[in-house]
Amino acid sequence: MSLESDHPDPFKSLLQLTTTDLPTEQQIRQAIDIGREFLGVDNGVLSYTGEGRYEVVQTNIESGPYAGGGVVDIDGTWCRHVVETGETIGFADATDSEYRGDRAIETTGLHCYVGAKVDIDGETYGTLCFSDGEPRSDPITDRERDFVSLLAEWVGSELERQKHYADLREQNERLDEFTGIVAHDLRNPLAGAIGFTELAQDAVSGQVAEFLGRVRNSLDRMESMIAECLMLAKEGTDVGERSQVALEPLVREAWETVQTRNATLTVEVAPDTTVVADEMRLQRLFENLFRNSVEHGGGDVSVTVTGDEHGFAIADDGPGLPPEVESALAATDTENVKSFGLGLLIVQRVVSGHGWDLSVASSAEGTRFEVTDINAAEPVHHDLDDD
Repeated sequence: MSLESDHPDPFKSLLQLTTTDLPTEQQIRQAIDIGREFLGVDNGVLSYTGEGRYEVVQTNIESGPYAGGGVVDIDGTWCRHVVETGETIGFADATDSEYRGDRAIETTGLHCYVGAKVDIDGETYGTLCFSDGEPRSDPITDRERDFVSLLAEWVGSELERQKHYADLREQNERLDEFTGIVAHDLRNPLAGAIGFTELAQDAVSGQVAEFLGRVRNSLDRMESMIAECLMLAKEGTDVGERSQVALEPLVREAWETVQTRNATLTVEVAPDTTVVADEMRLQRLFENLFRNSVEHGGGDVSVTVTGDEHGFAIADDGPGLPPEVESALAATDTENVKSFGLGLLIVQRVVSGHGWDLSVASSAEGTRFEVTDINAAEPVHHDLDDD
């Protein structure tokens, strides 16, 4: 096999690749070839390791279990060590390393290996690895490990960008159609109705003026609902860029923005808990759930928020949700959720826009909204062909 010094500078090759206009799928394929050439090995594989499996996303391997689309038991792969430790590992000869007795020698038939984790949205998506069935004569160097780590980081950023763009394209089509209807077909006639009602109020008195006042209040409520609908359309899109958000202070800030009357809040969030999210939309989720608890649970309702790195929950001791709304929320049934209020529909959209999971449990003793999978990467490789 060729030594590292025999190859062109791989960092320069990667830099040149990032300046091309090639689709994401082709860029990743070329990146795999750059890594293989630099390391002097036969195989390069980008894998997805979520949901307890090892799925081959991109590779130069043309046949066998590790060809493109292949799925194998992750417990028999070298990559399981990368997933378990989060570290880049590499060895030129497995039988002359700390892994000499590892079962992956037999299950994979690979003796030379270098692999690094691939992250999307702050969580492990899979691995990028390079391997060979024959041992390499020269040891794996720190520079080679560093390059594979850098290559994996770049691949993760490209997959993340592709995921967000694909989601945005799909959801923006719905957004454009929806906002066009709301902004024009509803707001224009409503503005006319409000204007004529105001003129009529100035011309009458007594009971007629009182009736017109009720009409004006209803029109104002409709205007507010339209504004909420436009906000809802925005919340339905993929959130794009996200950041680490401290959960406890955000919960308390959201509570302060809602008119909670005599309601009480208890926060039981694990110390230093953060969520990879759009901070403004996450706060809006809490605001709407707090508002829902107060409006439907009464002014003295008690609300408890719990959370850790896996998810969070908002529970109250109110009278509970109607069964049809509970089931509609769990099934993302927009029509039935909408009938109970736009606030819950906004909550549903914020959750789906982040790619999280929402479950609802409600009874006469109260209601609990639980959001899970908050920091997990999604299997986005199925969108690559759409690039």
